[in-house]
Order: sequence, then structure tokens, then C-alpha cells
Amino acid sequence: MNTLKAAWPAICDFSITLDLPPRRWKHAWSTHELSAKRLYNAIRWHKPQILVETGTFEGLGTFTMAKAAQENGGGKIFTVDYDGDPDVSIPEEDWWQLRKFRDENLRRARDTFPDVEITFLNGDSRKMLPSLFPAKLDHWDFFFQDSMHFTGGILEEWKIMKPFARPGSVVVFDDVCLDWKKLPRHCLGQKDFCLHFALGESLAGGWSHQSTAEGRAQFWAWKR
Repeated sequence: MNTLKAAWPAICDFSITLDLPPRRWKHAWSTHELSAKRLYNAIRWHKPQILVETGTFEGLGTFTMAKAAQENGGGKIFTVDYDGDPDVSIPEEDWWQLRKFRDENLRRARDTFPDVEITFLNGDSRKMLPSLFPAKLDHWDFFFQDSMHFTGGILEEWKIMKPFARPGSVVVFDDVCLDWKKLPRHCLGQKDFCLHFALGESLAGGWSHQSTAEGRAQFWAWKR
């Protein structure tokens, strides 16, 4: 079986060039360039049919996934976000600007990649994800978790998504180590959520994992 570990060198090949829409929002929350390349490579390798993303923001991660899925022959992307953040105080007009950029990029992705069905769900991921699983879908192939970046929030999303993984499913937890001083701990799987996953899911749940520091730190896992 072609595992995540075996594919990892190809996933981390940053030599490719991605023609993505430019970052325009004043807050630098969009998908990092190196993270986008890794995301693209993984989807080209894995060839998932059902992809789920939380944390759409400007839609650059969605665009990246759609590009890879189109080159694979098509697929379905469900991306979730909402206009606001209870932990971040920024002007309301900033959220309106984000919505404008997001809508434009999602429209461009739909026009550019016609074989990929892109569905945007506006709302809190913890409420929107149950509207997909099991209401409309019985599994997912690729999950890009890029909304809440604290252990409690990540685990709430994971609790919803985990039962609908199947052997071969891949999950990417983005920005799991925002404190760069703790990167060594992150890379050893000892940073809050990473430690929880490494001990709980990898040992008992049948998941293998990889950890990255390039771009913005990510935690990857593959269902054995």
C-alpha cells in the first residue's frame, strides 16, 4: 500500500510552481506558499474524491485543492468558514473585505476547474460539519483542518470528522504550532494537540503521522 510515509518526500517537493490568486486581505491568515505546495502534492498523490476544508479565509487553500483535484480528474470540495472570530477583535469592514475576496476566489476556482464541485458552507464548523456527516456523506478522503488552531477547537472538529474516516483517509492540521519557540517540541509531537494525537490516535486509533516546520507548522495523519 502506498503510505503517507512513502509518499512524504514527493509531498514535500517544493520545486513546483503554483499559479494561485494573490493574497489580498490585510491580515496574513491565508495558506502559506509552502503549505499550499505540500497540499497540492498530497492531493495529486492521494487522488481523493471527497475533500473537506475548515477555515476558507481568502479561498487560496480551496483553490489549491481544486487545482490538484481537477488535474486528478475531478472531485468534490466542501469548505466551511464564517465571517467573524470570537477570539480576534478586528473592524467589521475587514470581515466584509474578506468575504469579497473569498467569494471572488471561489468563483474563479469554480470557473477554472469545472470538474470540481465546490460547496461553501457559511457558519461555525462545529455546526456545519454535522450537516454533512452523516446527513449527506458517509465518509471523507481528505480533511484540511485550518480554522481553529487551539487544542480544544481542533478536537471538537476532529470528534465530528473522525468517525467518517476510512482506511487511506488523510488529515492535515494546519498552524498547530503558532508559537515558533515551541517548534522543536512540535516536531517531536509534544505540542498539545500533536502529543494528544501521537499518543491517542497513532497508538490506539490506527493513524500514522508526520510533522512539519516549513512554512507554517502542520501535523499530518494517514488512516492505516
